[in-house]
Amino acid sequence: MGKYLLEKKQSINRDLVEEYKKMKKSEIIKKVAPCSLMCHTCSAYNDGIICVSAKTLLKYLEGIKEFYEVHMPNAVESYNNFEGVLSIYAGASCSGCRSTEHNGCSIEGCFLLECTKNHGVDFCGECYEFPCKKTQGLFEEIVYRQWLEGNQQIREYGIEAFWKNNSEHPHYKPYKK
Repeated sequence: MGKYLLEKKQSINRDLVEEYKKMKKSEIIKKVAPCSLMCHTCSAYNDGIICVSAKTLLKYLEGIKEFYEVHMPNAVESYNNFEGVLSIYAGASCSGCRSTEHNGCSIEGCFLLECTKNHGVDFCGECYEFPCKKTQGLFEEIVYRQWLEGNQQIREYGIEAFWKNNSEHPHYKPYKK
């Protein structure tokens, strides 16, 4: 059961990633926060790859629980757990850091959307003050490094190149040890 589902998810993700790579700047801006973190790969973002993939998997898995009940009763509990996790990801409710309907940044006290608007830029890395002292203490060390590196890439190569190079990177991988 697990191998087939994993292969299906990887296939779906490859197709979505290829579609996302062809996006225009205006579309990219919706999926990348002003701090350069990827809303696109955040599990809370309702238009991101995790939510979209979870919804797609749930759609294609419709009826599989009943199949397991008949043909593989020992797999039902594992599937129920899996479906529960997928349902959580499919129910993501944040509409992105740039949206007025987002559910608040996960970084307490984040002011970067307002700051970038006030400076007339889309990303911190486009600002003449970057890297500024205002962000000191805003981020934990892992996120600070992501902010600094991401915005340096945006400054040096532009958002389109940043997107192409980073849109497939797992959002939470820096936490993995």
